[in-house]
Amino acid sequence: MKHIIVMSGDIGSGKSSVATALKELTQFDIIGTGTIQRAIATQRGLTTLELNKISQTDRSIDDEIDSYVINLGKTQDNLILDSRLAWHFIPSAFKVFLAVDPVVGAERVFGAARNDEKNPSLEITLENNLKRQAIEDERFNQLYGIHFRNHSNYDLVIDTSFNSPEVIAQNIKDNFDAWLK
Repeated sequence: MKHIIVMSGDIGSGKSSVATALKELTQFDIIGTGTIQRAIATQRGLTTLELNKISQTDRSIDDEIDSYVINLGKTQDNLILDSRLAWHFIPSAFKVFLAVDPVVGAERVFGAARNDEKNPSLEITLENNLKRQAIEDERFNQLYGIHFRNHSNYDLVIDTSFNSPEVIAQNIKDNFDAWLK
């Protein structure tokens, strides 16, 4: 059995921060498909929201990301994968969903001030997050017939709204260790 933890979750749920804290506990490598998506958007001179809109009609973006994730599941071990759909493409992994209150998630995204996202205010950030989420929900249902926010897809679901990444990472590690046994 490979030691792969895949984390999906809401926008702003802290997947990257939790992955970093989890790496400290496990010494696993981290790969984030959000980073891959942002790189594709930047290469095309787009924001991630704009790329998500294009992804509705341009399947090549999803295919590129999906192939990468599938290959990781076949070739890697001791891995933390931050990806909305890795649970679907690597079914043997320990699957975690990080949920967050939408306003808390927007506060986190707004506070991160990513260069590739146009979020001049908290209100617009919340609006952009909700649009992006709706686009992703629809696209993933159309492409794969799945609902990635359906918590029954996961081995562990955690609300990250009011806990530190370190506390959440310890919870994941404890549950992962129990799952391995």
